[in-house]
Amino acid sequence: MSPRRASSEEKNNRYNVRVLDRAINILLTLADGKPRTLQEVSDAISLSPSTTFRLLATLSCYKFVQKDALGRYSLGLTCLELARAYYESNDLRKVALPELEALRDEVKETVHLAILEGTEVVYLEKLPGLHAIGLMGSRVGGRAPAYCTGLGKVLLAHLKAEEIEDFLRKQPLAPFTEKTITNPETLKCELEQIRKMGYALDRGEHEAEVRCVAAPIFDMHGAVVAAISISGPAGRMEPLDANLGLIERACQAARAISEKLGFRPRA
Repeated sequence: MSPRRASSEEKNNRYNVRVLDRAINILLTLADGKPRTLQEVSDAISLSPSTTFRLLATLSCYKFVQKDALGRYSLGLTCLELARAYYESNDLRKVALPELEALRDEVKETVHLAILEGTEVVYLEKLPGLHAIGLMGSRVGGRAPAYCTGLGKVLLAHLKAEEIEDFLRKQPLAPFTEKTITNPETLKCELEQIRKMGYALDRGEHEAEVRCVAAPIFDMHGAVVAAISISGPAGRMEPLDANLGLIERACQAARAISEKLGFRPRA
């Protein structure tokens, strides 16, 4: 998925500084890891090459970007240092990590921790499974559409009704696979069922050969703040609906993390 872009409301904020907006757009453009020439960066952010060059030169001074021998720009060392600082200071990740590691070691499949931001999930942690698998595109810091991932659906399911309607107005339900839910009413029914069950299933809706079980994480106020998932290839995860042991284990791990965050379920 593409990196986050500022909304129209955010762009129109009277406190925004235009040069910072432009510099941040450069960083967001390069966030997919693909090196780009000056012209490609210029085209991506809709600025003249001369203005783009000056912005890139400033970002290079602080090592936010770097240029290779072919003259292509990519993110620099400072971005890595900032990412590491965020990664190490994230309380949710630190609280969740022991449970995630135990879960991964037990089920031997890939485990994720993610939050909802706008219409997408953002991966805070990914612990690869103990079996080799090369078909999964998720990565720490990466994004995926919420409506067709287990993590995203379990997070959407706990939004208020008006928030779900707002989501559906903003997010076209484009098909990624033949299993993707593309009808808004069908998705709302699915979210209602997820809310009742306490977990979500991804039956190959985003990546055709990947299956996923996801469960919500609650904070001390009872709000859903994140979700975890167990993901693996269809050949090992199917039949997903009948894989009750895996579903229960995902829910147990999510409950354990929630309790560490201060959540106490009502009697």
